[in-house]
Amino acid sequence: MAGVKYHYALDEQNRLVCIDEVTEEDRRTHSYHCLNCGAGMIPRMGEVRSWHFAHRGDDDHCGAETYLHKLAKRLIKEKFDREEPFEVGYYRDVKCSDQGTCPFAKPEECHAWKLDTFDLKQFYDTCVEEQSVDGYIADLLLTSSEKPDREPVLIEVQVSHKSTDQKIQSGLRIIEIRIKTEEDIKSLLGSPFVENPEAKFGHVRDVETIGFAKFHNFKKKASTPEPLEKRSIQRFYLFRSGKAFVTNMDEFKSCREVHKKDNDKAIFEASIDCFYLDSPSPYEFGYMAAMQNGIQVRTCQFCKYHRSGYEVGFGLDPIFCCLYKKYGTPENPEPQYARQCQYYREDKEQTDEVKRLMPPIVVASSE
Repeated sequence: MAGVKYHYALDEQNRLVCIDEVTEEDRRTHSYHCLNCGAGMIPRMGEVRSWHFAHRGDDDHCGAETYLHKLAKRLIKEKFDREEPFEVGYYRDVKCSDQGTCPFAKPEECHAWKLDTFDLKQFYDTCVEEQSVDGYIADLLLTSSEKPDREPVLIEVQVSHKSTDQKIQSGLRIIEIRIKTEEDIKSLLGSPFVENPEAKFGHVRDVETIGFAKFHNFKKKASTPEPLEKRSIQRFYLFRSGKAFVTNMDEFKSCREVHKKDNDKAIFEASIDCFYLDSPSPYEFGYMAAMQNGIQVRTCQFCKYHRSGYEVGFGLDPIFCCLYKKYGTPENPEPQYARQCQYYREDKEQTDEVKRLMPPIVVASSE
């Protein structure tokens, strides 16, 4: 960490002073010493180089890393003592409030990692440097004088060395902040301490990102479910002509948009939670849902003389009529051709299989 310029020093009353606040009169009337090693420091306030404090003599004995560590602790403590509120933010796992009632609910999908912010001043009023707790030394320890039994929070400053595994596994709630320069410290002081977005996946990732905090052993499960919008569900439309349409992936409906009709020309709409390329297809499930809701459906896809495949397109069965040579029916009829075909015979085995495999379906209503 060679080349670090010291922009902070202590005056004769051990007050932390930034070089930007020093005037020419201050330089004549005050003395300054190093926050880390205690050696005397001289304000360098020239017109060419940036202002900074310089050690009197050689500064090889003063470790820049330790200086940054002490400076960060001092400034964070001053921020805590001075500011109201003192905000932090970390990601919590929120479950959808409809998981128990929504037909499309999937526990592995119907949750979200949301950034929650908290004012630590509502719970803690004391911040002490280098305080012992449960056999560990906290860089900064936050406690409550009104409720001494409240679980404390440790703020740990990482310049080079991270918190040890033993410290993290102790169960103590730790906010770990990584800094490399004085500018990093200034940036942190100007905003809430917020968790790295990479932690949204349920655990604190070992991502060395300056400008974010790590929150160890905090409660990451939200206690209150919220209405979420996490699933995309395909929609089946059936028209009076017998034609049908299933939305493609770009047109899937949100799980919160499945209950109302959105196409005035459709005589039946249903949201279907199934995979597009599986067998049966969403078309077959849609036709069956229409039949189960009292709509007369006659489609080549349920005819015993059709064969399935992928030559025409995904989910656009039937693609081949076995009778086209013998009786002159279309070789690749549209599904609604069955409405006029005298040779149509329902494939009972197929429709029974479709009924058996019916996925969750919500029929849209115009009401």
